[in-house]
Amino acid sequence: MNQIIESFLNTHIEEYSIQNMNPDNAFEHFINRCIINKYSNERFDPMNIMTDKGEIGLDGIAIIVNDRLITTLDEIHEIFKTNETLNVKFIFIQSKSGNKFDGGDIDTFLYGVKSFFAPKGERPETNEKIELLIEIKDYIYSNSLKVPDKPFLELFYVCCGVWDEGNGLSDRIKTSCAPLEQSQNFNSIHFYPYDSNKVIVTYKELKKKVQKQFLMERRVSIPLSKGITQAYLGLIKCKDFISILQDSDGKLMGNIFEDNVRDFQGYNPVNYEIQQTVRNPATQSPFAIFNNGITILAKLIKPSGDFLEIYDYQIVNGCQTSYVLFDNASVLNDDSYLCVKILETHDLNIIDKVIFTTNRQTEVKSEAFSSTKQYHKLLEDYYNSIESDYRLYYERRSKQYELSDHVNKNKVITLSFQTKAYIAVFFNEPHSTHRYYGEILKAYGDKMYLEDDHPDLYYIASYLTYYIELAIRKGSLDRKYSAFKFHLACTIKALTVGKKVVFGNSHSARKICAELHKVIKDKHQLDSLLHTAATCLDETLKISTHIPYYERNRNREVTNKLLELAKTYVDLKNSTEYLSVGNIVPCVVTSITRSFVNLKLRTDDERDYGFVHISNIATHYVKSVDSEVSLGQSVQAKIISDDFYENRYGWEMTMII
Repeated sequence: MNQIIESFLNTHIEEYSIQNMNPDNAFEHFINRCIINKYSNERFDPMNIMTDKGEIGLDGIAIIVNDRLITTLDEIHEIFKTNETLNVKFIFIQSKSGNKFDGGDIDTFLYGVKSFFAPKGERPETNEKIELLIEIKDYIYSNSLKVPDKPFLELFYVCCGVWDEGNGLSDRIKTSCAPLEQSQNFNSIHFYPYDSNKVIVTYKELKKKVQKQFLMERRVSIPLSKGITQAYLGLIKCKDFISILQDSDGKLMGNIFEDNVRDFQGYNPVNYEIQQTVRNPATQSPFAIFNNGITILAKLIKPSGDFLEIYDYQIVNGCQTSYVLFDNASVLNDDSYLCVKILETHDLNIIDKVIFTTNRQTEVKSEAFSSTKQYHKLLEDYYNSIESDYRLYYERRSKQYELSDHVNKNKVITLSFQTKAYIAVFFNEPHSTHRYYGEILKAYGDKMYLEDDHPDLYYIASYLTYYIELAIRKGSLDRKYSAFKFHLACTIKALTVGKKVVFGNSHSARKICAELHKVIKDKHQLDSLLHTAATCLDETLKISTHIPYYERNRNREVTNKLLELAKTYVDLKNSTEYLSVGNIVPCVVTSITRSFVNLKLRTDDERDYGFVHISNIATHYVKSVDSEVSLGQSVQAKIISDDFYENRYGWEMTMII
């Protein structure tokens, strides 16, 4: 591994706080992030890409549907239900930090890929995580009518050496991939050998440390306004525009559309019409007349004659046109142009305004604009005001903190995560968090993110859920609880302030926040509550065997039982009637008389006093009480009478010193 990659890896390790991960796994974590970032427009956890122990030849697997990483059956069911057409990619990764491309290792990698697609009776036994991904794969193929194009298969073998096309491995790879080609299950199969240079370029693309230069000879400067330092409107050849869209592999860079409010919609009637316009020579030439154009926001623009060079840029309007042009790059000619507006700005308010106004011209799902509401800016500011030890980062704009090396990516809270954590913890709806967050926003739109909501509630919901994820990552909490992290967060709230639903603008919100903040800032108490919540969940699942296990995390009955069990525990814990005959109680001596020792009980029971007669102080003869005990001495005593109320001396105890 060269020094450049090592420095990138060290930065990555700091960003994700994976210092305790062994070096090979940390490198896999790093590579999985670099590669899958090319495909996913949403923030993802590289741990979701990594394979578990027992998997041979595969270090990372990702199923990408419509530029979204799919990790659960609920997600694939939801995306099939809400999208007319789907684009599916299966991505497999093998990562080696060594300097040699090894043919045997590549064969093992491809064997793992072929095993993934093999029939159940023919593939080797694997682990639970892989079996879930295979279930998702089977669901996709069983619903092929909604996938107009066959899935794409992308294979990445990463090594820190230098790839040599003349090393003889290309033919070996082609031979090993032949059975996959012959299956006719894929639209295309690509094998990418990633060497040191490719890793470096890919990481720089992830960090947007890339620039693109293109000819824009027909342009005018747009009058500037506050927050915009440069602005141009002009025409770019459609062929030249493709270079702005593609990465070093010649693939479309999905991360330049992160600030676009909607993903590519597939070839719906509008996009099909754009495609037909491009493919027809008669209409392609005047394309700039028929198309609304593209809006690009850049951190820096450098004019040089008729050329412009842009750095760290986003296409915030024109995602549909961009995808169609990229797909049809082979038919673009030299006399077709695209109208492009390019703005240089660092002002987040300007960025939000541009995104909102340029996209209001077309129909966009309401949840896409949700994070531009004023309340989300307030929420972001509130998160930023939290003291550093308990700091989280509210990401109201997609991958907002991706370029910040100093930000722990595990502490980044997305709009989706925030929405789910809030309804789980304060609306007692952890069983609803499997739903797409857009659906949740629609269902609860009049109950959350309101102008007078207490922002502390949102932060607390996220912190409790984050803390549970952290415990699972560190191994102090079993991974089996991953599917129930929102349930555990809800239970901690119930154990602390009760199980009632809490609305953000209620009179009790401030008091509830104060109580929960005490818990958050007392690690010992928070850990204790977390393990109590886990025990409550275990007990709940034991009495819910009539519900299939894979459905329990989304079943309202399970939530109700869990919260009722938590309430029962709190009631028993707070009971003042738990002392009984035979209990041995820690005490402190408060006074001594001729015949009695007076004791203060160190318990939560409201009857916190007791008396021990001289005859019960010891098994031997006691001449005087003060010869056996002293004022302030800590002792243990056993209750020998249950006459707690009628008789003061019913609290006689047998002393255990």
